[in-house]
Amino acid sequence: MENQDLETGLKYCAAGGQVLNCQEIAGLSGGLALLKSKEQFQRIYFWGKVFGQTADYYVAYGLRNGDFEFPTKHFFFSGKEFQFNALMQPTQEEADRIVELCGDKPLTGAAGTQLEPPKEGEEEPQLDENGEPIPVQGPKKLTEADRLARLVQEIDFDTAAVPKGAHTLSASHSVVAANDFKGLTSSDAAALTSYVHYRAPVSIAALRTLARVDAQAHAGNILDGLDGDQPKGCWAVRKDSTSDLVTLRSLSWPGYIAFHVPETKKFGGIYFGYAQKCYELPFLL
Repeated sequence: MENQDLETGLKYCAAGGQVLNCQEIAGLSGGLALLKSKEQFQRIYFWGKVFGQTADYYVAYGLRNGDFEFPTKHFFFSGKEFQFNALMQPTQEEADRIVELCGDKPLTGAAGTQLEPPKEGEEEPQLDENGEPIPVQGPKKLTEADRLARLVQEIDFDTAAVPKGAHTLSASHSVVAANDFKGLTSSDAAALTSYVHYRAPVSIAALRTLARVDAQAHAGNILDGLDGDQPKGCWAVRKDSTSDLVTLRSLSWPGYIAFHVPETKKFGGIYFGYAQKCYELPFLL
């Protein structure tokens, strides 16, 4: 959710069981504003809070024009001091190594923690004033910050839910916010088919639409729909009977919740959790 809508968005997502206290909201507002100015983003978004054993991570992202239709998401993280640092996306080889080393173990909350203990004869890495390891010559030593980057990318790929029609294809063939989007109707908002993933599409249907000469005329089908996610039933859609609010919860990634207020432009999503996927879900549905 966008920084300027943080407090309102948190109220809509409170049904997920997690909120931020006044100190966190104040710290995030200042930290995100500073990040936006420093990185020169037009908009900055709060992605969520990842829990660790000794400390937690606050994650944000900004958008820049990418090489293709969809803008590139640049992720950042901070601790309780709310000074954001970039999350560098690991290579595929590094990501595989991270999975091999850590499996599904919980995060510690110390970004500079090395994932692989020093071999016999190696010295412990020296840390700077921010707790980050001081770079040394030789192969890159994977840290928890690298693992956090991989997990955030994986969670974002599987979630990032937005209403269908909230984004369109511009004349320059870029995915942008749709100015004519007025919100879904109350009945449409309660249907899973009315939501898509706000990320680069990977489904054949969406890629074919983007490749069409008249792709702008079919902009509603340029993003992957949530109804195509596996396993079937991995999303729970709920309409609040006491207020005009619809929420979506990911059962694959417990802690992710998205919301939409029908007939308005209000929508967003946030993640609060331990970055642990529910691999048993197919056997529970």
